[in-house]
Amino acid sequence: MIYVIKLVYSFLFPPGLYILVLLLLGAWVYFRVRRSAGLVTFAAALLFYFMSIPLTGEGLLKSVEDRYDPPKAVEGDVYVMLTGGGVSGTPDISATGHLSGSTLHRVVAVTELYAKKPLPILVSGGQVYEDTVNEGRLSKQKLIALGVPEKAILLDDASRTTQENARNSKVLLDQHGFRKPILVTSAFHMARSIKHFGKQGVEVLPYPVDYKISRYDGGMTSRLWIPTAGGQDSFSLALKEYVGMLQ
Repeated sequence: MIYVIKLVYSFLFPPGLYILVLLLLGAWVYFRVRRSAGLVTFAAALLFYFMSIPLTGEGLLKSVEDRYDPPKAVEGDVYVMLTGGGVSGTPDISATGHLSGSTLHRVVAVTELYAKKPLPILVSGGQVYEDTVNEGRLSKQKLIALGVPEKAILLDDASRTTQENARNSKVLLDQHGFRKPILVTSAFHMARSIKHFGKQGVEVLPYPVDYKISRYDGGMTSRLWIPTAGGQDSFSLALKEYVGMLQ
């Protein structure tokens, strides 16, 4: 019964609601207006359905995440952590503003890496929009709050894109004589990041974190076929990474 309820709910709220509306509209157009137009509407509903189910979105995102595995041994002379979003103007314990879930995962991961092997941490990320937080500065504050010494942190607080992350990090790496950077970013973002660092002539050791998709193979469960906002987000995120890799 719980799965039936979840299925019903999925079509009462977006994106399932949009699919249901398209299907009803397609039926009305098919029988009352023109069959060919109705078929086009049905096709649009089907396309939107497949873009909204976890089977499609998670499968596509997993193909991006699985390109690199965390190394068994950490060999390098500096951690390079890329930021990935934040919210400004919100109250918090140690600062004003919040990091996105992905950025916070990266902060926690690089803090754990530092605890195991203390190396300088280069944080790269700036303020993307006028109404968003400066991700690099807030990440630095969080690292310090989590116990990383301020003297161990280098900051690029100007980068707004992955291309700028790579370019600005290259400048700081050269200034401080680092030659073996360990790149810490979300697994879905790693392939695109490595490509842009490579364009700057920087060879990195990838350390992917913040996995969105489980590596456990649970089979073709009913969950994978139910349209959800999460499934749609995974599809959109994967497409963004693939398009980003073309740049």
